[in-house]
Amino acid sequence: MVKFSKKLEYALISLRHISNAGDEVTRVRDISEKYSIPHDLLAKILQKLKKENILASSQGINGGYTLSRKLDEIPLSELVSVIENGTSIVECMHDEDNNCLINDSCTIKDPLSKIQNEFENILKTKMISDFV
Repeated sequence: MVKFSKKLEYALISLRHISNAGDEVTRVRDISEKYSIPHDLLAKILQKLKKENILASSQGINGGYTLSRKLDEIPLSELVSVIENGTSIVECMHDEDNNCLINDSCTIKDPLSKIQNEFENILKTKMISDFV
């Protein structure tokens, strides 16, 4: 079963909250408290999103985050890549060293590759705005 992490859920919740704030700066603490998300974890997630130019930040006492880009312009695949470090549905699909013990005799590699490609295409065609 494909399962997104809590980090991805927190990123989507945060992006929705920041999007709903419009041009107003949103503090990490505000999101953390409203949705009971651990502050330090959320701060790291939002820093990653800033680094990838999904969010912009401002410093100081009134500092916080705003959107850098419209959510309908950002594919879900980009967010998944930033937060999850990949989109593989099975471990061997993202194992660059290919340490799978049954790789040569695996009978499900081809069907799984097709499913993997379809999954990646879905993530590329769905925008973050579809989820927030």
